Formats: sequence, C-alpha cells, structure tokens
Amino acid sequence: MATRRIDSTRLLRGRVVTVLVVAAALGVSPTVTPFLGRLAHPAPLALTLPDLPTPDSSNASVRVYAESAQNFQRSLDELQVGDRRRVTLSETHFQLALQAAPLLGRARTAALLDMLATEIRNQNPGRVRRSVFSSPEAALSNAQQWLRFLAWAKEQPRGAAALEAAAPAPLAPGVVLGHRRDILAAANAAHLAPGMLAAIVDNEQSGQGRLYGLAGLLRNLTDTVALRTSEAYGESGLSGDLSQTVGLAQMSWQDALGQQKRFHELGMSLGGLDFPTGEAGARLALQDARAGLMLTASRLVGYLDVQEGEAARPHASAQTYFTGPGWHNNPALLSSGQTWPYAWNGFFKACLYGALLNSD
Repeated sequence: MATRRIDSTRLLRGRVVTVLVVAAALGVSPTVTPFLGRLAHPAPLALTLPDLPTPDSSNASVRVYAESAQNFQRSLDELQVGDRRRVTLSETHFQLALQAAPLLGRARTAALLDMLATEIRNQNPGRVRRSVFSSPEAALSNAQQWLRFLAWAKEQPRGAAALEAAAPAPLAPGVVLGHRRDILAAANAAHLAPGMLAAIVDNEQSGQGRLYGLAGLLRNLTDTVALRTSEAYGESGLSGDLSQTVGLAQMSWQDALGQQKRFHELGMSLGGLDFPTGEAGARLALQDARAGLMLTASRLVGYLDVQEGEAARPHASAQTYFTGPGWHNNPALLSSGQTWPYAWNGFFKACLYGALLNSD
C-alpha cells in the first residue's frame, strides 16, 4: 500500500509539473508553440481553390516588375541556382507578380515581392538566418496559395467557418471581425493600417487556439490569477511569471505602462479607463478589448517611428504589413532581417483584413 501511495504521489506531482511547464511556455511566448499544436491535433487541410488567371503583360507592368526581378535574381544567385531551374523559377515569379497586381495593388505587390526575395536569401545556409521555407519553389507556391485564397475571400461575403477552412494558415476571422469596431478605433487613433493591426490579433488568437482548448484554458487561468493577485498585493509575483502577455493582441503589461507619453502625444485615450500606473491597472486595461488594442497600436507606432522616422507618420505603408506583425512577435528577428511564419502569414492576413474591414 505504501508503495502505491508513493507512486500515486509521484504521478500527481508529475502532472502538476507538466501543466506548469506548459503554462510557463505559453506565458513566455506571445504565440503557442507550433510543436504542441501539432501534437494536440493535426491542422485541417485547406480547401482546393481555383487557380488565378494570369493577366496579359504590358509595357507598364514589365517596367514596374523590372526592379523586383533584379532583386529576385540576386536572391537566386545567393543560392547558386542552376540555369534550368532559374528559368522555371523566374517564370513563376513573373506570373505571381502579374496575378498579384490587380488583387493587391502596386504597393502591396512590391512589398510581397520584396518579402519573397528576403525569404529566399534567408534560405542560404551561409546567412544563418531563419526562413519560412526550405526552397524558393515552396515559398512561391505558398504565396500563390495565399493569392488564390485572397481572391476567393474577396469575391463574395464568406462566413468565418468557410474562411477558416480555406485559409493556407490557421485563421481566427470570428474573433477579428467580432472586434471590428475596436480594431478600427485603435488603428485610426494611431494612424496605422487597420488590416495590419487585425493581422496581429488574428495571429495571436489563431495561434492560441492551436492547443484546442488547453491553451485558452491555461492562458485565461494564469491571466485571471495574475490579475487578482496584482489587485490584492500590488504585484502578481509567481503567477505573473506565467502570464507576461495579456489581451487580444497578447501585449505585456510592462510595455503597456511605457505608452503614456506617446498616448498623450497622439491624443489617444483608454475610453472610460484611466491610464494605468501599476501592474494591476495595466492588466485590467489589456483585458479590455478596445483599451488593449489602443495600447498595442501605440507600441507599434513607437517601433515604426524608429524604423521609418517620426516624420513618416502616418505609418500605413504596405511594408508595415510585414514589419508590424514581425515587430510585435519578435523584434530581434525582424531587426536582423529574418523571415518566419508569424510575420510571413501576417502580411497576407493584413491584406485579407484590409479588405474585410472595408477601411484600407
């Protein structure tokens, strides 16, 4: 009997430790670990969408494409791509550019082609950088999948379930569109592209859902415990270590407290809430959808002021469709010119929600 009790105690202790380890992982990272998401449940296969027609090229479209083509060829040079393979890749790249132009417009098409060239350069092992894909073919194929999805999504109104089923990556349109007014209010107050802010919300919410219930349960539990502890004692202590980021966009309460000066400068407000002066107030503000998005938008403006210059306000260029989500997720990776799924998918999601929010 004694041995059984010892074994039961060890089993219980092991389960508790396992839950704490998972909770700690969720607290440290603003997104859910992809490995755990795959372990819990395989991602649903995307629907097969119709191919896009390729518009006829004109002298004007060729001139616009020329600069991007040179950048693309330099990225292939880095990978030492052979002549035959280069011809095929170049044809696919040109076709992609022609298909993207009427769908995304000139600026976003240029941003897409620039992102592609950076991704392919990062596939060079000598650079020792993160990349999303293992080959130029895979990157071009995924970009084409996103374009087909964007064309299909814009063709007529689609429900959240249909969008989720057809998307090339996990999507949370129900959450994003359910907070449409809050996202628009925050983006307009900070003079940012609403689609970009919506992409961040989608990345965080779709990422959080990859554990199919466990992530949301642990996140809500640790956020609530940390809030109540900070309200009672002035700081969250150990519970706060498991809940560093809070709210729709998963922003840290420490970053929230640092937004006061920029908030006043931009004329932004938290509605009926006073600007927080401590951890409990910051956590409370971030758990309010609109206030949390206001704080997130202010933080993004601070980064873009450094990157593009304060005189470049408003920061709504097509480049921010990649740099905004990238900065929010991992400033170190973005600053070192790397590419990774969060920022890559964020670009296309920003294009999607720019159209669905009807405000870009």
